Amino acid sequence: MDLVQAAPTPAKSTKVVDIAARVARYIPLVAAIALFLAFSLRQLHLPGFYYDEALDLAPMLDVMQGRQPELLRGIGIGRFPVMLLDYMGSLGGYLTLPFMGLFGPGYVAARAQPIFFSCVTIVLAWLLARRWFGYGVAGIAVLLLAVNPSFIWFSRQGISVTSVMTVFSIGSLLLLDEVIRRESWESSIEDRGPSAARRGLSPGSWLLALIAGLLIGLGLWAKLLFLRWVIVLMVIGAVFLVTRSREARRIQSQREHLAALAPVMRWTLAGMLLGASPLIYYNLAGLIRDGQPWTVTLLLDALMRPTQQFGVNNLDFFHNIRKAYDDVRVFVDGSYFWYNGVPFGNVYAVPALILGAILGAILAIVRGHGLSDLPLAEQGKRDASRRFFAALASIATLVVLGAFTVSGLWSTHQFIMLPLPQLVVACAAVWLAEGAAHLVPRVMWDASRHATRNLQSMLLATVFTCVLVALPFSRDVWVNEQHHATLARTGGTGRFSDAIYKLADWLDANEVHQPVALDWGIEKNLRVLTADRVRPVEIFGFSEQADEGFRQRAVEMLQDPNRRYIVLWERFAVYNRRQDFTEIANRMGRQVVETFIAHEKSGLPVYVVLEAR
Repeated sequence: MDLVQAAPTPAKSTKVVDIAARVARYIPLVAAIALFLAFSLRQLHLPGFYYDEALDLAPMLDVMQGRQPELLRGIGIGRFPVMLLDYMGSLGGYLTLPFMGLFGPGYVAARAQPIFFSCVTIVLAWLLARRWFGYGVAGIAVLLLAVNPSFIWFSRQGISVTSVMTVFSIGSLLLLDEVIRRESWESSIEDRGPSAARRGLSPGSWLLALIAGLLIGLGLWAKLLFLRWVIVLMVIGAVFLVTRSREARRIQSQREHLAALAPVMRWTLAGMLLGASPLIYYNLAGLIRDGQPWTVTLLLDALMRPTQQFGVNNLDFFHNIRKAYDDVRVFVDGSYFWYNGVPFGNVYAVPALILGAILGAILAIVRGHGLSDLPLAEQGKRDASRRFFAALASIATLVVLGAFTVSGLWSTHQFIMLPLPQLVVACAAVWLAEGAAHLVPRVMWDASRHATRNLQSMLLATVFTCVLVALPFSRDVWVNEQHHATLARTGGTGRFSDAIYKLADWLDANEVHQPVALDWGIEKNLRVLTADRVRPVEIFGFSEQADEGFRQRAVEMLQDPNRRYIVLWERFAVYNRRQDFTEIANRMGRQVVETFIAHEKSGLPVYVVLEAR
């Protein structure tokens, strides 16, 4: 028996290397998901379970138990709710139902849902970056996205953020891009003639356009804010139209190009109407019954006068755009999360984005030779340059649109911008690295007097690449670690503290099934945390001062001597009704005493349970 093993053939070695190279392409994606989950699942209960996190879950408890949930303005499909607010749909609640079925009602299900969809966002961001710019950009972009504090901590809590919207935004862009690629004659002008522009959609393209429209419609139902993404898609289309090559313009005029896209737009519109049908139904029902299409009315009113709840004047553009710019800055550097204990931020994030945008634009022009003048042999570089400018235009559009709102101006509204900032930085870094790599052979083999200058250029490009990627990445990791360390020490602060769990456990253990909530921020999160065993009754009213309606409700509740009442400590109160309630109880001959206090880890009281004896 011959014990000598034959040496591997060159063909086998090449095959192994090829397989290894293919596997290596996916390592950044796997690493990004692992990093994101490591940060987002750690100490999942912290900060405390906030009221807004339970906003769309409380009606789902009724749905799960076969009860009639409260319907916004009494409009629903049978007993099923369609809208939480005039500008926010019930989609998030329905998407959380499988998680509540798996984990049971509580903070785990509530936070697992947005974390899951953010993982999907990472995958979609990788697919988009790979398709548009290649594996290198895709790998860096998703790694930057995975450790971004805003992405992680908004995904963990979902406060005022519908994280599934990024699934709809990136998903719709990917599908529309695939349709355009299938129907495009620009990608193979040399092999196709003008007649290619006159045929209809190829098999399967209409379905992709329909699904893209469906995702857009679902995004609009999830939150009216998604209207910004519809505008962004238009901007991207405009950038692609303006930067078409001369050959493409010669073969087909702008008008003919738009006409060729008409079937795509029709199928996309059909999908939008289907996805947004619950939102459309809500407005039609309101128009027929009340004479008001409530979402449309809210949008038009917000454009003409200050918003009802937060008083933002959308006509004051210059003030709002300054606020919108600051919101984007806070979102990019991740310094929003004061309620974790300390608002840590990434001081390198905004400079890296600005530097990446400038350098990326310069490199895109150099690579693209003016975009429209680039020869067809270099079409791949031209297309990458066009897409880079489309990403820049999208970011600028979202900044401007951040000055308009139907509610308030907040950094949370910029979540839909992801992963565009990461794409910009990744493109600049990879293109710089590619430029440095091209200089290596010249330095190694060229003994001319320019070799030293080439080496200096290569080293400079490498330094810029590290600055663009390594500094913001490492600082983001540091920020996330600081948040976790702070939360372990503080448990969150005020209405964001872990005191809510102590309150829920006490009420549940003492079988206090229907306490009276004398302030906002108590009812819905307690319902979800206790699986509806504790169902507080809200009587505080939403006026700044206690009104006659509150007094009447308080007198009615005080008829039951066994009632328990919950207030927030004065420092954390939203509608402070404790003094008014105490005066009403005293007039009725009752004395208000504290029964239980839930403290945050600092020792400050947060929730106070009262009894009127």
